[in-house]
Amino acid sequence: MHRILLTALCSLVLTSTAFAEVNTAHPLGFPTAIGPVAEEITLTYNLIFWICLAVFAVVQILILYAIFKFRRSKNPVPATFSHNNLVEVAWTAVPVLICAVIAWVSFDAMKLIRTMPEDGETIEAIAYQFGWEFDYPDYNISSPEAEKAHVQLSSAGVDRYVKDIVVPVDTNIVMHITGRDVIHAFYAPDLGVKIDAIPGRINYAWFKATKEGDYIGQCAELCGAAHGEMFFNVKVVSKPAYKAWVNAQRAENGDTPVDFSNMPSATMAMSK
Repeated sequence: MHRILLTALCSLVLTSTAFAEVNTAHPLGFPTAIGPVAEEITLTYNLIFWICLAVFAVVQILILYAIFKFRRSKNPVPATFSHNNLVEVAWTAVPVLICAVIAWVSFDAMKLIRTMPEDGETIEAIAYQFGWEFDYPDYNISSPEAEKAHVQLSSAGVDRYVKDIVVPVDTNIVMHITGRDVIHAFYAPDLGVKIDAIPGRINYAWFKATKEGDYIGQCAELCGAAHGEMFFNVKVVSKPAYKAWVNAQRAENGDTPVDFSNMPSATMAMSK
């Protein structure tokens, strides 16, 4: 009994510490969601988590009740009953209802995730061993190579240069994702995006960042010796800053600046 109490106390301390370090709905949950896709995934996960926790608690309570209520010292003569129709109906119907609720919520979330918005910015992500290429087909530009080492990813004297995906805040971003050599995976946990990058095939994903900042992403499919170095950075900036960045990249390519007011699709994306 003392060991059980000690284990429970240690678990409580560890989960409380984890909750303090990560702003989540419960200990050991996802990072703070940025945008509707990540929020929907987090809500779905949290609902399933609390359902599982409730099932776990009920089962453990029933087990402990049975252990103490029907222990040999208190019941030297074994019980003769073996069935209870009401209980058997309950433990069949309740799981069915739980599964129905989980299925309903999951399919609703999947519909949001897999339905690409009609308006927004389009970015093509091409994965290769061991890096990324990000193209903006609407503007005929690509993300340049990093000039400065990434502060968070550089450590122990090792400088890591990570390419940026520059996107405007509060704008739908539709990603066209593929691979050049082997299977990779585009994973941006804060934004709720994770999808395979497969050679010869284009997969689609979208997100909408509602807060400016830098959000680290990486390859999430073991793809070779330097798989652990395949990072990228989603840089969410203001809409004016995004327009300025686009035209700066076009200027470097020798192209004329984009007049966003004369581009219906871009104007729609920039205004939402």
